[in-house]
Amino acid sequence: MTKIVATNITSPLGLTTKENYAAVIRGETSLKSIEKCLGVPGRSCVGIFTDEQRRALKLDGYSWYESLVLHSVKEALSHTVVDYTSPRTVFILGTSTAGIDELGDIPEKDRDFLPPGIAAKKVADHLGFVTAPITVSNACISGGTAQLLADRLISSDYYDVAVVCGADVLSAFVLAGFSAFKAMSPIECKPFDIDRMGLNIGECAATVVLTKTNDNDKDEWCIIDGCLNNDAYHVSAPIPSGDGVCRTILKILTPELKDSLACVTAHGTATMFNDQMESKAIENAGLGDIYTTAYKSHFGHTFGASGVVEPIITMCSLDEGKILPVRGFDEIGVSGRMKVCTSTESTDKCTFIKIQSGFGGCNGAIIYSKNRVSKKSPILPDYHTINEVRITPKEVVHNHQSLSFETSGASLITDIYKTFLSDGSRFYKMDLYSRLAYVATGLLCKDSIGDCSPEDIALFVFTQNGSILADRKHLSTFSNPEEYYPSPAIMINTLPNVVLGEIAVRNNIKGETTLVILPYRDDSTIDMVVKASVSDTQPCIVIYGWVDCDAEESFVADLKMLRIK
Repeated sequence: MTKIVATNITSPLGLTTKENYAAVIRGETSLKSIEKCLGVPGRSCVGIFTDEQRRALKLDGYSWYESLVLHSVKEALSHTVVDYTSPRTVFILGTSTAGIDELGDIPEKDRDFLPPGIAAKKVADHLGFVTAPITVSNACISGGTAQLLADRLISSDYYDVAVVCGADVLSAFVLAGFSAFKAMSPIECKPFDIDRMGLNIGECAATVVLTKTNDNDKDEWCIIDGCLNNDAYHVSAPIPSGDGVCRTILKILTPELKDSLACVTAHGTATMFNDQMESKAIENAGLGDIYTTAYKSHFGHTFGASGVVEPIITMCSLDEGKILPVRGFDEIGVSGRMKVCTSTESTDKCTFIKIQSGFGGCNGAIIYSKNRVSKKSPILPDYHTINEVRITPKEVVHNHQSLSFETSGASLITDIYKTFLSDGSRFYKMDLYSRLAYVATGLLCKDSIGDCSPEDIALFVFTQNGSILADRKHLSTFSNPEEYYPSPAIMINTLPNVVLGEIAVRNNIKGETTLVILPYRDDSTIDMVVKASVSDTQPCIVIYGWVDCDAEESFVADLKMLRIK
């Protein structure tokens, strides 16, 4: 369990937590309708910084994304004392796409600058951190995943302080992609409402500073517990029953904590499928009589930032004894039993649960509270390696035995699939990075999982370049305004964690699935993240390792499967 000692929200509504909370209380929104926003044809309703705000925040030598992150982190840190030079302090970034729009402007020779892990390194170096930064890219639940990872690393005594920032910026890259999905609302979104028409994209950076709790702490917000899992249903559509989100809630919500809940802070994207799924998850988890609130009609969907900014707003409201209404909501438009907050309500409770879901089938829930709740110290189970695989452009090694193929490079990956895994999946629509991860885990899981429950299998993939090849291809699909046809099939693979959803569906993995981007391969960091995570959740089987691909002739998958003894 960790405590939150400082926060910041940097959004179009304000540059501090105080300013943003005041704007939400006043019922304000950053959403506005813009014709040909960022060059994307048509009219978009988005949450975007003004040109004046951008000029004030942009730093010389840093991208817009990096500048936004730096402002949020610096402002949060101004409210507390952190020793950046300590090896016991870490910076963790949660993001969906980071500053991907700059991809087209970077020369090919400088492409190593592009991955989000490099942006995190620039921010960490600027601030003076001596430890390597960690970037979590779990689509829409990245901000929540980053906080939960920070809590685990501190609870496992790897660090004393974690500075966590969730951030994403509005870009033509993302705007074009979600327009291709037909998921965008032309007007301000209305979460859970019968007239909802889809989501609005927003940009924001939000930061929390976490430290260890001690016996003298009181009246401070703490992360009590959290859970992550996968639907194992579909890479972009949520499971209609809400099973994944419901399981995350039930895993951590004790009767004592349920009685102390003031509200549920929902994901509330205002899309037809997500809101319906959340309503069923809330009902099936037994929370239908507790107020549900949501904030995307104020900020838009800020992706990696949403799991940080939304809990901060709830903390602020509960500090004042208030549960805030869902802006724009008029009439219930979902079938699950839930109690949407329609006006400001009073409460004396100071505990809430934040739920999220995202592409790749990932789901998350975190409980925040001012009530101290004892939690068992994490213990690392005794695991042993039962399977290993290594794939490079010229070799395939499975459990120390070389597998013979006549091909090499990208063709080798296809031949592995044809030989061992041909299953009617989306393999031929995947980018090369996803194909690599898919066949590597397929070899690992083939005849190895046995009788282990799907909920007891965890998957952690680490990478440097992630979906760079898919990113470049997606950019090319809408580079000509006169022939503007962004491809949803390509865009979905620009989210590097989506392949984890493909893997989960194929192998029926319903435990945690997390993707981490590092500025470079660091096996000590990989081991640390995996050990801290499995010490908290203790899955029966753990699949983890390095998967990276930056060209058709330059890739590596190096994965292991562990089983608890």
